[in-house]
Amino acid sequence: QTATPPIKSAPRCATAVMKQLHVDESAYDSEGAVDDELRPPALRLTPIRLIAVALGAAGLVAWAKFEIGARPVGVPARGPPSAELVGLEESSSNEGKSGEGGEGKDSDPSCSGTGVDPWVTGHEIKCCPGLASCLKQWDGTRWFWRCYQPDSNEAHSANHCEPAEVGGDGGYHPHFDTSPDYLNIASYAKGVKGNDGKPSDNYYLVIGDNGGCHGGCDGCCGRQWRVANLMRDYVRSRKKENPNSQLLFVLAVGDNFYWTGASEGRFKHTWKEVYLELTDVPWFAVMGNHDYGNDDPGSGCPNRSPRFKCDDTNKYTEACGGPKPYSTTYQGYDSNALNANKGGVDGDLRRNWHAPDYTYYYTIPELDWELVAMDWNVEDFWGLGGDGPYKSASKLREHCGSQDALYDSLKKIKEASSKIMEERASKAERKNVAIIGHYPNWAQGGTCFREKYLGHMPDGAKGQSKVYNFFGHTHSQQCYVEDGGECVSFLTGGGGGCCGNGDVPSGFVAISWDDEKKQRVECFAPDNRCNVNRFCASGHCEPELEPDICPNTVDDPACDGYTGPPEGANGTTSSRWIPKARKKPMAETTVRK
Repeated sequence: QTATPPIKSAPRCATAVMKQLHVDESAYDSEGAVDDELRPPALRLTPIRLIAVALGAAGLVAWAKFEIGARPVGVPARGPPSAELVGLEESSSNEGKSGEGGEGKDSDPSCSGTGVDPWVTGHEIKCCPGLASCLKQWDGTRWFWRCYQPDSNEAHSANHCEPAEVGGDGGYHPHFDTSPDYLNIASYAKGVKGNDGKPSDNYYLVIGDNGGCHGGCDGCCGRQWRVANLMRDYVRSRKKENPNSQLLFVLAVGDNFYWTGASEGRFKHTWKEVYLELTDVPWFAVMGNHDYGNDDPGSGCPNRSPRFKCDDTNKYTEACGGPKPYSTTYQGYDSNALNANKGGVDGDLRRNWHAPDYTYYYTIPELDWELVAMDWNVEDFWGLGGDGPYKSASKLREHCGSQDALYDSLKKIKEASSKIMEERASKAERKNVAIIGHYPNWAQGGTCFREKYLGHMPDGAKGQSKVYNFFGHTHSQQCYVEDGGECVSFLTGGGGGCCGNGDVPSGFVAISWDDEKKQRVECFAPDNRCNVNRFCASGHCEPELEPDICPNTVDDPACDGYTGPPEGANGTTSSRWIPKARKKPMAETTVRK
């Protein structure tokens, strides 16, 4: 130490530290620097000590960035912070930038190759398919990320590796058959293809938030059965009045399996054994926030560890698209809820449950009809599984590797849904359109799917088409938008699967065609033929919740964390009891055009 030259120009941060330690003011020269000779020996800034301070600070910054992270763009400020995967601003070197050098797909500028720091550009360029992002002091001093094969020596030596993304190009690519009416529904439809009867003999039903049996709340199965019995009564009564009456299919708008998604046996106990003969016709389904729960952890980030894959090698198989596949780009699948031939549970028992992908479309030319199935569940990210990625959807977050990865996966599914809708609307091939999704407009950033669809249609086609929009999430029946005196935007979340006796009116929607093959509303609230207005057997009953509701969801107005319609949005006709301290439900506000 005595041989070390005095330091006359210490860094300002060191000067500040000295001041915090109350070093005598006489130790500072005219320039504000500290004369090392005047410091106590234990506080003299030798080069070795300066290096140690710098290394300690760098380590602290790296640890803080890794442990604290930042919320991804678009995720609401609610819940625990995410563990953002960041690299230091200066990694060991700029060698191996994305698209330069390395091996495998390192020449691909859209992803980071072997040995590359995915954050070297200042923003993340994800590791190429098959590579894991691994954190370590790769240059011996600084913490940053590099991309390596998961089974490589480098990955095994790292302090932490994110799961490798298997295949794909970073987007989501739905695989389903675009062949018109590949299920051959028109073969039993009345008044078409030479069949007896008239187009008006045909109809379909729509239901949502119905999957309460064998997985939902204690009293939810009874209410689900009540609505299911009403559906069967409606079918029988219509057949009695008109022997040619023909139910063609059922649409399900999500929350098909409370509390936390599909698992083995649920298609039997929650669907087949409840709806009985109604399951003899096809059911077209989309997923709701409760379907993305811990009982179906692979529903998020399906490329992480897929149980089934679609790509160019099997594009013409029934599972991946048949004779007219929508996509041939690689996509992995790992959800219990999708079709059994894509790895979904319960095999042939659920053969009439059709969820060929998270988003898809289906057409029946003989009835001039088209279905567009949407998945915007990223809009309810903090309600996944009922109460978010740190509780009822925590296994999805763990499966994905991070909160950010789960959010990104759902965002890509949303983008794929929007692309399908825009494509179908711009073609305007059918005069009758049914859109199914899980959320009202207020729950998905103000977007109404019907308005979105109409906005992408050619001007000359808009007045020629009848576009119906069906959704749930709020547990009642209500018309959100009327056009020409007819409901065209339907809240149909009253399927009985959640949450209490006050969720009324509950029920379903019945849609038929007229003899000119234009779809029309046949039954909807407040029609008692398709609505349950009281769940209590007799007399007055307080519509309070069962005690197991709020521990499993934030979807109900009586639960902490509930976010219902904002002022000015369409509300609900539910008579749900709410504590006086909480906001009361809004009055019904149907929009009429």
